[in-house]
Formats: sequence, C-alpha cells, structure tokens
Amino acid sequence: MPIRHLALNVEPLRPATSTERQTLFRALINSAIGVGAFLLTCIGLHAVLPFPQIDGVSQKLRFFAAHKDEFDTLFIGSSRIYFQISPAIFDGVIRESGSPMRSFNFGIGGMHLPESAYVLEQVLNTKPRNLRWVFIELGELQTKWPHEAAGSRRALYWHDWRRTSLILRKVLGAGTHMVWLPNLKKVRDIILPRKSGLETRDLFIFHMAELEKNFANVATGSDILDYFSRRDINKDSAKYLGAAGDGYVPMTNKGMSANQTATYEHALALVMAQNGWRSISPYTMEACRQCAQKIRGIGAVPIFLITPSTTRFNVTHLDNARPPGVVMAFNDPRVYPNLYRSSVRLDEDHLTKEGAEEFTRIMAANFMHLVQAGEIK
Repeated sequence: MPIRHLALNVEPLRPATSTERQTLFRALINSAIGVGAFLLTCIGLHAVLPFPQIDGVSQKLRFFAAHKDEFDTLFIGSSRIYFQISPAIFDGVIRESGSPMRSFNFGIGGMHLPESAYVLEQVLNTKPRNLRWVFIELGELQTKWPHEAAGSRRALYWHDWRRTSLILRKVLGAGTHMVWLPNLKKVRDIILPRKSGLETRDLFIFHMAELEKNFANVATGSDILDYFSRRDINKDSAKYLGAAGDGYVPMTNKGMSANQTATYEHALALVMAQNGWRSISPYTMEACRQCAQKIRGIGAVPIFLITPSTTRFNVTHLDNARPPGVVMAFNDPRVYPNLYRSSVRLDEDHLTKEGAEEFTRIMAANFMHLVQAGEIK
C-alpha cells in the first residue's frame, strides 16, 4: 500500500465529564484533608508529648522545674559551664558582698548554640518566678554535628523551625533579614554538588532531615515509655546534678601530660602573638538576640559569658551591631593570665577543678563589680 494512503486515526481529547471532574475534585479535597490532618496531628502530639529523655538535659530540666522558684541565677552552656562554674563558690562570693544569691548550673557537655538556646526556652517555659540573672555561654553558632549523631535523640529534639532556619541561613549564607538571600554558589553546591561543595550539601540535608523527623515525632515511642515508667530518673540524676545538687560536676582529671603541656603552651604562645580578633557571625548575634528577648520576657537580665579559651573572638561583626546584652569575656590570656597557666588547664578550652574554682571566683567578683557600677541592672 502506498505510504500516502496510510492514515493514523487519533481521537480528539474529549472534555472531562461532570462526574470525572467531581471525582478529581474529591480526590484533591481528600488529599488536602489528609495532609492537614497529618500536620495537625504532628502539632498536637508536640503539644502533649513529654520532653524526650536526653541524658543530662532531662534530669536537670526535671530538677529545675521542681525547684524553679528557689533559684535567682542560672548558668547555661556547654562543658565549659558544666565543669567550670561552681554555684556554691559563686553564691559565696556574692554573699560576702551582702547580696544573698542562689544559682544553678545548667551546663551540658557539647551543648552549644543553637541547642543551648532551645534548652533555655524549655527552662524559661517552667515560669520561674524569682529568676533574675541568666548567664548563657557565648560561642559561635554550630552547624556541624558528628555524622554518627544523625538521627539520635540528642541531635533531633532541638530541631524546631526557629533553630533550624537559623542554621540553614548560615549554611546558605542567606543573612538574618526577613527575606532570605542565599549565596548562589552555596545553592549550586546543594543542587549540583562538586567536591568543594559537599560539606554545604551534607549540612543542608542533615539539618533538614532532623527538622522533618522532629516535626513528624519520630522516635517518640521511647519518650512515652520513659515518661510513664520513669526509668533511670533517680539513678542518673545525681550524676548530672552533682554532689551539691546545683548542677555542677567538677573535673576529676589530674591535668595535662608533658606532651600535652608543650602543645598547649605552643598554642598559647601563638595566641599571645596575635593582634587581631575573630568576629562572630551575624547568625550567632541573631541567636543571642533571640535568647535575650526570651530572658527579658520573664523579667530577668541576660548576660553573655565567654569562658577562658584560647579561641580569640569578640562580639562584633562586619556591620558593628551591638550585642543584645552585657558580655563578660575571659578569653584574653593577657587580662587573666592566672586562668591560662598550664597547671590549671586540661586543654585549650577546659580548666582543672582548681582552675574552675578560681575562674568562678573571678567571674563572681567581676559580676558584682558590674552590678555595683550600674552596668548590669
């Protein structure tokens, strides 16, 4: 048959019937209802589920909630708070100045911004009536977590939208203004990753995954079991609250070895030779601003504390924004040489028990001086 006689019969598309349109409409409505029900269920579960069992955090939060009106001062931060500020010594120094005070150490190993900001909110949500001063450790907003921590309750529980959005802004270089303006190179690294951009992509995926799992209440079954069984509560509380029940646990390490001492003193000499300071990021400043707003919301005063460390940074950044509260900084070995003696150090960031007690006394005396001078009100 000649090709010209071949014909392809294609039926024209017929318009959808009224019944088909109704079926499609109902499917869309049902899908929207399903999604809405899922979102409402997630939100509702977040509102009623107990606080997850996070080692250290849960024990301290339960204790503080039970004794919240007994404290007027709170310290919150990482191991540099946990093992280095003794409430008993701090309160004693303040008492000698004629101002009775009772403080609580809410330090947790490895708890940096933004996790510490989330925990701070949980503490303030207990509505402590007499809390007057809140010291929060100031350090750079952390975006990196160990790969093995992915999906753990410790990595998961604080990933709400406020904390995650700030981390994603930092990962993407999107700024802290209301409108996100991400760095196009970083966006490309996520969509079309190159070897140099793998870290950006991995961080973005990690934090987005933690946010999604947290919102969907992944791993909450064990939280409910913990809540009703109350397992391990009494057994672990003393370990995290310390002998005095004030949250402070002194370091038991004896100090550095000869090699560690040599390494530390070399690092300290390099710091002493530097003239410049590293500025913190605007994302850290925003996290501090959010913390200060929450603290002032209950009528307390925020104080940002930089502990004795060889990391040289201050609280200004490129646009010279003012910090959202008083800053007490002890990271200059020229000003506080006694806190940088190798005999009172465990490493570049941590002090021995003797060094921690000395630091607490110095910090308490500086605090009282600022109060008496009217610089902290």
